[in-house]
Amino acid sequence: MNAHTQRLLPLMTVVIALAGCAHRLSGPNHSAEDPAWVAESTSGSVAAIDVHHRVILIGDAGYFLEDDPTLVALDEWATAVDSSTVLFLGDNIYNEGLTDEDREHGERILGQQLAATAVRKIAIPGNHDWGLLPKNYNAKSIQNQQDFVDSWPAGNAEFIPKNGCMGPTKRVLRPREGESRAVVFIAVDPTPWIQERIRKACPTATTHEAHLAELDAALREHRDDFIVLASHYPMLTGGPHGGLSYGFLREMIIGPIGWIMGGLMNTYEPEYADWITRAQDVLRRNPPTIYAAGHDHNLQLLESGDVAGLYVVSGAGARERVTTVTHLPETIFAHAAEGFVVVDFGTRAGEDAVVLRVIEPVAQRDTPVFEMNLP
Repeated sequence: MNAHTQRLLPLMTVVIALAGCAHRLSGPNHSAEDPAWVAESTSGSVAAIDVHHRVILIGDAGYFLEDDPTLVALDEWATAVDSSTVLFLGDNIYNEGLTDEDREHGERILGQQLAATAVRKIAIPGNHDWGLLPKNYNAKSIQNQQDFVDSWPAGNAEFIPKNGCMGPTKRVLRPREGESRAVVFIAVDPTPWIQERIRKACPTATTHEAHLAELDAALREHRDDFIVLASHYPMLTGGPHGGLSYGFLREMIIGPIGWIMGGLMNTYEPEYADWITRAQDVLRRNPPTIYAAGHDHNLQLLESGDVAGLYVVSGAGARERVTTVTHLPETIFAHAAEGFVVVDFGTRAGEDAVVLRVIEPVAQRDTPVFEMNLP
């Protein structure tokens, strides 16, 4: 831990404590000690499918834990089928990304994640990969992480979007085979939208409108395929980033602290909310199969209306960071426990099928704690 981080620890502790107890979302907070919350209307019957490709969604895994059971389970699930990809959903290195000043720290954390499995891995950036505080975000940490992932000695790893740009960046995870759909991943990084100061870091920096037009084109091109669209930032969440309490606490304490820090990267903050609104308008024209994110350190599946087939929040990759979560009217599953989400794309009885499974290795490594068919 460098001297800059040490000086900020007291302030960080206060902010985290206040943010943890201040919540504008109605409903009880579910902790790791509580059972998972599951919507009553959810069917528990999931028939087997012929899996064409498996995608594992794991976010906020940026702490080192010796013999990490979550990473062990990740490899077991990734290698249990013939074709799979692991998507690391940002905050891959806490607290300041891969800095020049503490490369050994960052490379140890990121290297553990990349070494966890030999299958294809794609990492996307989160706010902590840009830096600790928004006012200090810089592209050097992003570039360092990109270089480390892209040059991983064992190969089969990539960091996108590249060079501090917003994307979208598209990768075909499994091409079309006969009548079978392709599985396509589209990555975006809204950090330069939310924090406009860093947009110039991208060598091909673009406008909001141009970014959305490119996203619209990518979704339209693959409208008949399975699409996983992901960024680090959820569009809907029952976790702490979903909002803080109104009234005195927010206005007199959290508000000024957030202003000093340059924002807390919560969904209600103006630039973040603007990105959500405008991106959702684009998604509605050609909804992806799944919109996935991390950022909140828990596991959530939520109805997404006409925006996507489903919202997934999978930001529980690090035991040290797991936070409470409440259920919203849209919530299907919510639990404050370390783990990840498995998405299987395939067919059942000749028809397209998508099955989601929530894996919590500390509770039960081999059996999902929850699974569902994508409607």
